[in-house]
Amino acid sequence: MYKKGNQSIWTGRNDPGSTRDVWHQVVKAVDLNSTIPNGYCLLGFCSDVGVKRNMGRVGAVEGPDAIRRAMVNFAVQFDESIKIYDAGDVVVSSDNLESAQNELARYVGQLIKDNSFPILLGGGHEISYAHGKGVLDTASNKTVGIINFDPHFDLRKYPQGAHSGSWARQLFDEFENFYYLPVGINEAVNIAEMFELMRDKNQSFITMDELLNEPQEDILARIQYFIDQVDIISVTLDLDVFSVGVAPGVSAANPYGALPQHIKPLLKAILKSNKVVSFDVAEMSPTYDDGRTAKLAGSFVYDVIVSK
Repeated sequence: MYKKGNQSIWTGRNDPGSTRDVWHQVVKAVDLNSTIPNGYCLLGFCSDVGVKRNMGRVGAVEGPDAIRRAMVNFAVQFDESIKIYDAGDVVVSSDNLESAQNELARYVGQLIKDNSFPILLGGGHEISYAHGKGVLDTASNKTVGIINFDPHFDLRKYPQGAHSGSWARQLFDEFENFYYLPVGINEAVNIAEMFELMRDKNQSFITMDELLNEPQEDILARIQYFIDQVDIISVTLDLDVFSVGVAPGVSAANPYGALPQHIKPLLKAILKSNKVVSFDVAEMSPTYDDGRTAKLAGSFVYDVIVSK
């Protein structure tokens, strides 16, 4: 079910005489059923059905608004040619995850076709099946690479339906032009079959040990090699790639994770490729947060907009 953008969320501090200093003064709520705006479109996916199916900690359904609230007082560091729109949410009603994913995929495809840049706010990582499908459906004659910052491959089987740990496998099953680079893989939380599937698909990955310990220029070179092999890039940031010390508000807390300074330079380099058409941030679970995780998620949305 789609719900249009809510302008009332975008309220916050105003300095005297201020008209265009902070985000709540420039973000405009829209209804995608009335207009497709040209700019950066924040679109939430209110779901933790996939997390529940994957036996994770529920609470991510409230993630999109938590990220929005964390961004309302961000400083405006761009000129008036940059437009940011709050396009509302796709909400999973009852257990009907698959239809909501298809609905979100349609909106993603529509935004991309109209030269907008979707920034999707989750919600469980099942958001990335819809995200990827929306991009791939618009790129039938092009190769699409998805870079996933995540300790998990998300290649689990899904005999009982889609879930937060199955989205990448679903995309492999449905699209021949899908290429995949997970960054931050923790060998301890991925079964052997997933490594075998990556080998069978001739896909590479970067482990958490490599991300934390190898020279950053070496990691960037491996990411650049992947970028060079594809026509279009989408990025998904699973907040559980970060250490629980900086990101407690996630569906699967990570005791051995990255810090922001490990990820931010990589994302900025990816954005400079001019191949990135969309971005999502997943697994924001306010139930377990004290504000840190939402602010961290918002800071990466901020980087996407100012870097693009």
